[in-house]
Amino acid sequence: MPIPDDNPKTARRAALGNMIMPAGVLVLAATARASTEAATWFGIRGPHCPLGAVLGECACPGCGLTRSTAMVVQGRFGEALELNVGGFVVAGLSAAALVLHADVLRRGRVLFGHLRLRETGRWVFVAGVLFAWLARACSWFSL
Repeated sequence: MPIPDDNPKTARRAALGNMIMPAGVLVLAATARASTEAATWFGIRGPHCPLGAVLGECACPGCGLTRSTAMVVQGRFGEALELNVGGFVVAGLSAAALVLHADVLRRGRVLFGHLRLRETGRWVFVAGVLFAWLARACSWFSL
C-alpha cells in the first residue's frame, strides 16, 4: 500500500481529479434514457457489447451494466434488478467514491483508511460484477 502524501495542495488536487469518474458515472446514469434494450443519451445509443452480441447476453459479466446502473440512479430498482444486479454495485461504489474523495478534499490529506477503502472498493466491484453475472446466469433475480 503506498504511503499517503501529506502535501495538502497535492492531496486536494488528486481528490478533485479522482472525483471526475464517479461523478461522470452518476451524471451519465441520471441523464440516460434506459430501457431493457438500450441506453441512449440525447438520441445517441450507448455502447454495444461485442461478447454479448456473439455469445449471448448471459455470457458477458458486463452486459446490461450500463442500463442497470442508469435505472438504479433513476430509482427504477425492479427493472435494474432484472437486467443486471451489478448496476447496484456500480451506483453504490460511485457514490461511495465521491464521499471518500470529498473527505480527502476536506482534510487536505490522504489517510491510510482512505487507501484501504479504495482497495476494498476495487474488490467489491470485481466481486459484485462476478456475483451479478452468476445471478443472471442462474436467473436468481428474474421477476
